[in-house]
Amino acid sequence: MSENGTPSISYLLDSNTPPKPVEIPVVESRIRDLVDKISELRKLEVELERHRAVLSPVRRIPREVLGHVFTFLHPYEGGEKVRNAAGRKDLLQLSLVCKLWRDATLGTHELWTGLQIRPRHSLESLKSVRAWFSQAGSLPRRLQYEGWTLGDGDRFTDRPRRYCSCGDLYSRPEPRPCLLAASALPQLLTNGPRLDHLTLKCANTVCFGHFLDAMDTLRQDPTTPESRPWDTLRSLSIKFRNTMLQHDPQLGDIIVSHLERLPIVDSLAVDLPSSWSAFDPDFDTSHLELKILPSLIERLTTFYISCTWSGPHLLKLLPHCCNVETLTINFENSGNPLADMGDHPLVRNYSASPFVLPKLRTLRTRMAQDLELLDLMQAPQLVNLDIGMFPTTEKLSEDDLLFPIASFLERSGTAQSLRTFQLRACHIDAEHLFPIISNLNALTALTLDDVKVEMRILGKMFREHDAGIQGGYGLSFSRLERLDILQLPPGYQLDPIVDYIKERGPSLKFQLVASYNVPEQRVMKEEDVRETLRFSRSGVRASIVPVVKWTQYV
Repeated sequence: MSENGTPSISYLLDSNTPPKPVEIPVVESRIRDLVDKISELRKLEVELERHRAVLSPVRRIPREVLGHVFTFLHPYEGGEKVRNAAGRKDLLQLSLVCKLWRDATLGTHELWTGLQIRPRHSLESLKSVRAWFSQAGSLPRRLQYEGWTLGDGDRFTDRPRRYCSCGDLYSRPEPRPCLLAASALPQLLTNGPRLDHLTLKCANTVCFGHFLDAMDTLRQDPTTPESRPWDTLRSLSIKFRNTMLQHDPQLGDIIVSHLERLPIVDSLAVDLPSSWSAFDPDFDTSHLELKILPSLIERLTTFYISCTWSGPHLLKLLPHCCNVETLTINFENSGNPLADMGDHPLVRNYSASPFVLPKLRTLRTRMAQDLELLDLMQAPQLVNLDIGMFPTTEKLSEDDLLFPIASFLERSGTAQSLRTFQLRACHIDAEHLFPIISNLNALTALTLDDVKVEMRILGKMFREHDAGIQGGYGLSFSRLERLDILQLPPGYQLDPIVDYIKERGPSLKFQLVASYNVPEQRVMKEEDVRETLRFSRSGVRASIVPVVKWTQYV
């Protein structure tokens, strides 16, 4: 018996003896007591955590630091720093956590600088858009209109549409309003807040024409401000969806006539519709004039153009790029719009006397089948050259890559001053690649991205090159800070490059970044590379990263 007269049950806890009938109520009472105590302890534990939270370092993080952390939220659309519907929802949810987080989100202007709108955002959305951008303070604002497709739940009328059907060859005969012209965008660009950048993703060029007409109509309103957001843009990007348009003998002239109505900006990107989608197969695009005003081109510092139309269109635009510092030319499906144009007067003229881009510092090509255009130009201030070729299984010849690049750099006088060189998406012999990169003595960054080249032969050529140098002056990669060998194709190994670096020992001090475009199999792992270089006392830091697919768009 226990002191209070109840039966003692301690012997039951240390054995498998069944309880007597008189002991069962005692055990049940004891269980209830323990449950009550545990419940009290849990309450105390909750109270303990609440008190600890008071001293949590997170609570003492300054609002500005918390807001900076929030800027790493990535709701961006298509690589642009604009927030789509999901991104806006995520940001608003952050602001509902607590007062501190709300103050941090509202006080961090960077979170509110980019916005995406779609066709469903009609005039009723103007107030919300203005309210959103008002949180951006004085920071530059970016707006993207996504008119290529309608997302889930995006409806303009009770009849769903995948995209605006203006001028579409397969559109229904009954007239429908233009989604772009009837959206909030014309009003925003007329009476809205000041914008720094606009991306306009139009369904097609007919749709763009309707938008410009709507802008002109609004401008005639006496209440329209003299300086519209459309007129004060610093940067503009226009992209057209490839849509089969209704046949019209004047279609080509109609398309290019819209381009002369662009505002004067510092940065311009134009993605023209492909010739196969916009025109009949037998339509000759060479006679068309891309009516981008010379006054606009001469103002540009950054210019991106994607044009698949056959003809000398680029040769009529590029000589006006007297202030362009960054130029990107995307050849897309055509590969080379100057093909079979050798007898054209402009080609003959610039072959004899290449045009000069006096301020160009960065030149990029994308999806190029050859580099004939480089034979017609020079850039005396060039420091960055980024060549993206048209992906193919065929090897590039000397005429495709080596001779155009070498002659272009020699003509420009920049072979010994070029700082970065990137080569992407090509298959080339080491004998044709080595003369290019071995002559670039000032390189600080070299990238080979999805390049099929025999690394063993390339490494051997660099060894022979270095062995022939007296006194060690002028060794390969003496100024290199970073070497990227990305998307190494199946069957091509990194080992020969690592062996070459190992043999050079401490004379090389750069960062090596590599990735494999193959499944997990027999490849050099990051720890293998680092271990190999550590024993050679190399100053090279190595890392193997996941594959990031190269894209033709910049």
